[in-house]
Amino acid sequence: MTQSLGWLFAPDGRVVTLLDAHSRLFRLPGGTIEMTDDADPATTLERRAAEEAQLTLGPSHYLGFQYDDSGDIHGGLGPCARVRMAAPVTLIGAASAEPSSGPSMVRLLATPHQVAELLGWGKRGSQQADAAVRAAAALWGFPHSRARHIAEIPRCGGQL
Repeated sequence: MTQSLGWLFAPDGRVVTLLDAHSRLFRLPGGTIEMTDDADPATTLERRAAEEAQLTLGPSHYLGFQYDDSGDIHGGLGPCARVRMAAPVTLIGAASAEPSSGPSMVRLLATPHQVAELLGWGKRGSQQADAAVRAAAALWGFPHSRARHIAEIPRCGGQL
């Protein structure tokens, strides 16, 4: 396992996605599983969500993994698994900026299927969104969010 990314849910069924202000690419919160995380995808997700998006999460749920036969995105490290989790967001902190480069991540709320489209993950992304929606409904009672405008999370953060 090299990476843990999360479908992080607001109570209205939308999820947080990040827009990197520098690269202009969308992504799910999360990142590389490090030794300091004890190789635990849930710990990685909690740490990275707090660091990059100032999110506090409830208990996470393992959705599965996406197999990468080349590991090209990580410098050709070879075959690896990219874990996918789901978790409820319990608190959104005030946005912080990188000291050297200013704000790096724009935090957005969108439906899981809108996020799958923004990520450009095709059928696999849609399947992941479906699994995340089912988990959010079963575990936390969150509704299936209908398509609507994508909204930026206020920089001041707040409770959901």
